[in-house]
Amino acid sequence: MDNKKRTYILLTGSVVWAIIIFIFCTMPPGDIPRIRIPHMDKIVHFGFFFIQSVWLSLLFSFQTKSRYVRIILFSTLLAFVYGGLIEILQDRFFNRTGDVYDLIADLSGGFTGAITYPAILRLYDMIFKRNR
Repeated sequence: MDNKKRTYILLTGSVVWAIIIFIFCTMPPGDIPRIRIPHMDKIVHFGFFFIQSVWLSLLFSFQTKSRYVRIILFSTLLAFVYGGLIEILQDRFFNRTGDVYDLIADLSGGFTGAITYPAILRLYDMIFKRNR
């Protein structure tokens, strides 16, 4: 796959995933299905931002050829900023409550996604290079 196509796919995936996060995080509380697992909302926040950070880390890795540490810092910072923005918007404009623990889950998911993206990249390479 050429670099332009890969960049388009990763950028599109990242933007679409950011929109999905925004939609789910700003839905009215009554529209969200209730699952009786303790701290399920924190698990969901972690998962949302884990996936977002993997998308971004892969994009930065292919586009910038930056060092691993720089990619981790940038992806984690974006998770923190986007998660914080959503928490502020929930509190001020939507019928939701902004929660610092949601932001911690966002940040944790973003960091975990950023540090695991090399393993995900190796797995991708193993799967798709074997099938050639």
